[in-house]
Amino acid sequence: MIPAVNTTRRTARVLIACSLALGALATLPLGGCRGDRTDKPPRRFFPDMDYQPKLKAQSETQFFEDGMSQRPLVDGVVPFSDHSTLPAPGDDSEWAQMRLMDRANMLRADETYYFGLVAGASMDNPSWVARMPVEVDQELIERGAERFNIFCGMCHGYNGMGNDSGTVGRLMNVRPINLLDAKYRDRNGEFGSDGYIYHVIREGLWSPDGTNRMPAYGYAVNEHDAWAIVAYIRVLQSAFDAEGNSNFGGPAALPTQNNGGEG
Repeated sequence: MIPAVNTTRRTARVLIACSLALGALATLPLGGCRGDRTDKPPRRFFPDMDYQPKLKAQSETQFFEDGMSQRPLVDGVVPFSDHSTLPAPGDDSEWAQMRLMDRANMLRADETYYFGLVAGASMDNPSWVARMPVEVDQELIERGAERFNIFCGMCHGYNGMGNDSGTVGRLMNVRPINLLDAKYRDRNGEFGSDGYIYHVIREGLWSPDGTNRMPAYGYAVNEHDAWAIVAYIRVLQSAFDAEGNSNFGGPAALPTQNNGGEG
């Protein structure tokens, strides 16, 4: 008579061996597919949204009459926020202030801060604000100096005197302007208001014939930094005359690439 214990052990061994064999056989197809190439479409056991109807950016479509997949904004639509809700009134938390600032940057409703215009004016008939709508302090001026040295100094020179002061500007057919000149100091003049200088920084400068005299830096210089640059230009104008002489009577050195270009 065969003991029952031995039969049970033998059956367990057989089951384990069969399980291992089946597992090995199941992995063989996976190894065979590695690195293979085929023109046949892949088998999608869980297609999910692989075949969802959609329009890719800048692609053609027969759905719309004009054949464009990207649609223009509906008239009257304005940006709301990058978040589904706005903070409750009176919420002074950092999160709330960040959300409100994001919304303000989308709406751009403050024409003075975002465009340098007098309140109520428009770009069709611009009237530039004489003084910037931000508080000028040491932090703003230092930021303006840094941004000026990065984006303006190569053409206008680190001293702002233009002409041959900048390493790139001296190579141009039309020399960059001298920002220390009297007409750029007069806030009530056509070219000297804070808003006008801000506008030129962000949008560039164009001649009446359509030629570009200065590229727009709005892609790299945001609104706050543009006002900071204006503040720093005012510092240069206060410290030096149009020829680079100190306005305070004593010896003073204009910023150069060595002492002002490090930001």
